[in-house]
Amino acid sequence: MFTHLLPKDNIPFGVDYSHYAQRHFLKRFQKDNPGRQWAITYDSIKEDLSRISYVDYDLQQTQQVDELWHKDDFWIFKYDFKIAGKKESTKNSGNRCIVFLDSSKKLIEILIIYSKGDLPKNMGEQQFIESTLKDNFTDYLAKCR
Repeated sequence: MFTHLLPKDNIPFGVDYSHYAQRHFLKRFQKDNPGRQWAITYDSIKEDLSRISYVDYDLQQTQQVDELWHKDDFWIFKYDFKIAGKKESTKNSGNRCIVFLDSSKKLIEILIIYSKGDLPKNMGEQQFIESTLKDNFTDYLAKCR
């Protein structure tokens, strides 16, 4: 859940995957979930996030998102998702996105997309997130801290 809520409106955010997410993780998700299963999931993630502050669909007040950092008009948060057609909850699936949100420009960028199985053996999830952001997204991290 967000502790610093976005104003509610029905204007969708623009959503895109970062080059880093595309290079490092999307191909594996696509390989592990062939056919329409991954295509539906890919589109669903973008659709869900684009409506994050909708009046009748307030994603920011659900357990599916966890605010990590916030400063001014910028947020970095974790978004839980499940693969289409699998019989598991979004939390139990272990699939996550780390997302940057710019509320003034109404833009969202999915920085990292991973499964808990992708985490290095010697590193916890929070440590993995912070080190990946420091190494690859220092500008976004600086905006939110």
